[in-house]
Amino acid sequence: MVKGRSHTIVIQTIILIGIVFILNVIARNVYTYIDLTQDQRFTLTSSTERVLTEIEEIITIDLLLEGDLPSEFISLQNRTIEIIKQFRNVNPNLEYIIRNPSVGTVEEVNTIRENLAKDRIFPTNIFIVENDQRVEKLIYPWAIIKYGNKKIPVSLLEPQGIGETEEATINKSENLIEHKLAKALHLLFKKDIPHIVFVEGHEELLESQTARLQTDLSSTMTTSRINLDTTYRIDADVLIVAGPKTIVNRQHQFLIDQYIMNGGKVIWFIDQLYVNLDSIRGAYVPRLVEHGLEDMFFKYGVRINNNVVLDLENSKIPQVIGRQGGKPQQQLFSWVYFPLLQSTEQHPIVKNIDRVYSTFPSSIDVLDNKQDIKSKVLLTSSRSSRYQVYPMRISFDILKVEQRPEAYNKPNLTTAVMLEGEFESFFKNRVPSAFKETLDKIDTPYKEKSVRTSQIFVSDSDIIKNLFDAKSSRISPMGYNKWEGQVYNGNSDFILNSIDYLTDDYGLIESRSKELHMRLLNKVAVDKDRLKWQIINVVLPVLLIIFCGFLINFARKRRYA
Repeated sequence: MVKGRSHTIVIQTIILIGIVFILNVIARNVYTYIDLTQDQRFTLTSSTERVLTEIEEIITIDLLLEGDLPSEFISLQNRTIEIIKQFRNVNPNLEYIIRNPSVGTVEEVNTIRENLAKDRIFPTNIFIVENDQRVEKLIYPWAIIKYGNKKIPVSLLEPQGIGETEEATINKSENLIEHKLAKALHLLFKKDIPHIVFVEGHEELLESQTARLQTDLSSTMTTSRINLDTTYRIDADVLIVAGPKTIVNRQHQFLIDQYIMNGGKVIWFIDQLYVNLDSIRGAYVPRLVEHGLEDMFFKYGVRINNNVVLDLENSKIPQVIGRQGGKPQQQLFSWVYFPLLQSTEQHPIVKNIDRVYSTFPSSIDVLDNKQDIKSKVLLTSSRSSRYQVYPMRISFDILKVEQRPEAYNKPNLTTAVMLEGEFESFFKNRVPSAFKETLDKIDTPYKEKSVRTSQIFVSDSDIIKNLFDAKSSRISPMGYNKWEGQVYNGNSDFILNSIDYLTDDYGLIESRSKELHMRLLNKVAVDKDRLKWQIINVVLPVLLIIFCGFLINFARKRRYA
């Protein structure tokens, strides 16, 4: 009987080992999961899945984030691998390779870094502790998505915002990995490349002043500039009107209006006041910008006010405070006319972006109208803001006076807003015959109501402006304050996200709204209850094993005694 029982145990053991082996083989080749997390961390958005299911070719993703990494970058690496595995679970045509660009001989590493730099892939400096010494290293928080001869680099690490902790930056980066990878895959196979057109001819920002934006767009879109005197029809996915300083005449308004009526999308960067900082001497009164667009905007449902927003949350400018050795001595002062704009909305365009650097913006009112138009406020001033109504005096004397917070009692003034819906033509029931003849020439009927489309109104064109050095032909980033030496990354994020949103035919911007919550330890509670948790985690498991052993031994004695 003992022999038969031993034989049965052997068979059961072999079967158990076989089951475990088969399960391991299946688990090795099939990636599956059940998402029980509150923030749906392991669930892809429907738009991402749609992009993945349409890929029929083999795609390779090179993950360059590898090496001796600090814990926060290991978290970013793990999150990226999780997302890629989720992608593979939807479409097995995706393959990925993890490689370290800093491994090899000095010559090999230098060659790799030079080739990566040509693709605008640059390393990030980090500090780690080796042998009780703080050592600086270069890592590449990048992924490169490849298909044939085409490739798109994807930066996995977001810039660290002003006053933002490193943990918050990593968390923000992890939030955006799905969106960035899905967007790159979409662009890799997209046949119709979005065309972004800048209007010129009304003293808008010069090409040299929008060069950074056009460069940033060039990797995934095409850009051009158009003078409305030279065309009968606007052909663009997004039209950008950036700071007109002279009258936009009725003919040009008609072209833009009919572009909108046919589903065109416009981003308006409109300055209401012309202020030259170098001209401020004593009491300076700025002049209004005569662009002639007020009535058109009113018809669409917004009013950009003739005022200037002041904010205690601001950037700085220099002022001379004395002379030393015959040279002027300067000091930076907070300048309330340069607000740092923000957003409290969860809209994908502005969610998780840094503050936006602005100069002399105006407030915007959204008007009540009978049209089927929905508005979404994108950027506002801070809680500590107010405005001055035109005509106002602007003087550097304000720097000499301590600002009273109670005087800044107009919180969250709107400075950027998006309208979505079906717009009514500005020229309804009053189309001049000459304009009708223009439409006849291109065999296009006049439309008095648009299909569903979008417009974004921003009350400061400097938000997308870069500085340009004519001697060196160098351009600054958008949002660069030359006196502080500070780049406000929110400027770039705001305009690029806006264009992505307006050209997004898959709804991939949905994945940008996904938010992973940081699960940080309460350090005070940890220090207070340290001994308790040490006992629970170290002593309790040992006691449980001893107790279980006692129960098993007791049960065996009782059964076989």
